[in-house]
Amino acid sequence: MLKTRQIAVNQVNNLQVFRDFIFNIFKKRYKKTADYQSQLQTISSLLSESSPKLDGRVFYNVLTYLNEDIDMICKSFFRQHNAQILDSLKKTDNKFFNLISPYLNSQNQISERSQIKSKRFNRLFSGELKELYAEEIYGLATAFGVEPSQLFEYFYGDGERPVVGM
Repeated sequence: MLKTRQIAVNQVNNLQVFRDFIFNIFKKRYKKTADYQSQLQTISSLLSESSPKLDGRVFYNVLTYLNEDIDMICKSFFRQHNAQILDSLKKTDNKFFNLISPYLNSQNQISERSQIKSKRFNRLFSGELKELYAEEIYGLATAFGVEPSQLFEYFYGDGERPVVGM
C-alpha cells in the first residue's frame, strides 16, 4: 500500500520531482559560470509558472532555456512512464494496412496507450482544457511513435505537426 501511495504522490507532484532533477543538472553543468545566480533565478521563475503536475509549456521552456536535449531528458525523466506505441502503428508486411492503420485509432485507444485518463483526454480534445502536462506530451509521443521533442516543438515552439506512423 505504501509503494502505491508513494507512486501516486510522485505522479501528482511532478513539478517538485522535475525541479530537483533540473537543479541537479544545472548545478553540475553551470556552477562555475559568472551568471550562475541570475540563471538559477530565471529557472526558478520559469518553474513557478507551472501547476504541481508540471505543465508541458514550463517543461519545454526550462529545457529550451538551458539548451538541453529534450529527447534525452524525457528518456531519463519519464523512464518509468507506462505509455506504449499504438498497435495500429506497429509495422506489418501488409503495406495497405501500414498506410491506413494510423488513421483508425479511437480516442480511447490513444488515451489508453498514452496513459492520459479518458476524462481528461476528452476535455483536452474538446478544447475545454488547454494545457497539457509534460508527462501527457511524452505519453502521446510514445503512443504515436515520434520523438518527444517533435511534440513539444509542435505545441510550444511553432514546430511542424509531426507525421504519425512514419
